[in-house]
Amino acid sequence: MKKMWLLTLIVLLLAACGGDAETDDQADTSSADTASSDVATEGSGPVTIRLWTHQNDAFNNGYQALADAYMAANPDVTVELETFDYDTYIQTLQTALPAGTEADVLQMFGSWVCSYAEGGNLAAVPENVISLADAQEAIFPAQIGGYICDNQLYGVPQEFNIEYGAVLVNTQLADEVGLTDITAGWDSWDAFIADAQAMAEVQDGIITRAGYNFTGSDGMSATFYSLILQNGGQYLTDDGFSVNTPEGRAALELMKRFVDEGLVDPVLFNDESNWVGDSYFDGSSAIGLVGPWVVPEYGTDYPEMVEVTQYVPLPTAGENALVAASGWGLTVSENSAAQDVAWDFVKFVALNADNAVQWNLASGTLPALKANAEGANADELVAQFPHFAPFLDVLPYAQYEGAFPDRDLVWYEITYPNILNFLQGNGTIDETLEAIDREVNETFE
Repeated sequence: MKKMWLLTLIVLLLAACGGDAETDDQADTSSADTASSDVATEGSGPVTIRLWTHQNDAFNNGYQALADAYMAANPDVTVELETFDYDTYIQTLQTALPAGTEADVLQMFGSWVCSYAEGGNLAAVPENVISLADAQEAIFPAQIGGYICDNQLYGVPQEFNIEYGAVLVNTQLADEVGLTDITAGWDSWDAFIADAQAMAEVQDGIITRAGYNFTGSDGMSATFYSLILQNGGQYLTDDGFSVNTPEGRAALELMKRFVDEGLVDPVLFNDESNWVGDSYFDGSSAIGLVGPWVVPEYGTDYPEMVEVTQYVPLPTAGENALVAASGWGLTVSENSAAQDVAWDFVKFVALNADNAVQWNLASGTLPALKANAEGANADELVAQFPHFAPFLDVLPYAQYEGAFPDRDLVWYEITYPNILNFLQGNGTIDETLEAIDREVNETFE
């Protein structure tokens, strides 16, 4: 997630689409011809709505194409796209929303939504756009989770943000060491470790090529919390947060085993040195844990590596389960003077399945809509992005990471450094679990 805004992807040209409006209460997730609802512009005269996004050419070209299609079908509506670099966007949202100077439609990452909704800055999704029950039926749980605050829906996710479930594998290297069937996957962690050991390279006692690089902050945190679920535990319940459990211990024991059996040296491979994306594509990691967004980001500079790369599903520790962040989506400002039109635009872009998949194709992202993870739209995604194929199979098993006061603080400043410290040999399992418990619970106070 931390590097998503760096995507560099050749954007598909989207054809403008139009047609008659849907008038029932449920969002149309099948017809590309659904352009708008009559209530959006009837009798209102010309309307201008502003859309704010962070700067990402692939994302924003996708938005512009759909905005053009929407305006063609609704001549009285003008959609103005305004973009900001990522850091500026965060700062702009933080200052503009309290001041009431924000745009009508706001791109949000799922983990941000509830903090703004609780501040009274975001409008709830109207029932005639989509009900909460219908949204939960249409959208994957891990993605809709971040947009539900106090049992109320405050936006619509557009992409499935995932950092666990499948790994990058250098198939050429696997063939060279005799692992000709590696793309078939592994039926156990023992089998996975054996293959990763075979692909690792050690010179003078130093790992020069990691067999399995999972020690980036996203991958490490996602591994830890996913393994807790796979072992039958839950870290965030009605009783509060806790990882100091048998399931938390089992998760850390497996992660330490990856280190002890020579798959990676977390002193040499981490966020600051040999980060997994860089390390995999420059050849210093044979297997890497990082989300599918990394392929288009590195594809231009490393086309030869992309040719020999395939995502392969990871084995599980028990139950089919993993954690995922709620990804990028669209919300509407409570201060918007044109909420009906703004929500109609969001419905057109994010809830119409054929329109939504065009944005996924343009942005190189996995779909948040269940309808686009199967059938013709899924086939189109896999044809354009073959590395998506194994992820489409695991999306239904993903659980929303959870509603934290500050999810990024939990992931990057608490979970990651504590586990990295442990894997580097500077703490015990007990100390690590106790520290994560204490520090995360302090964020709720």
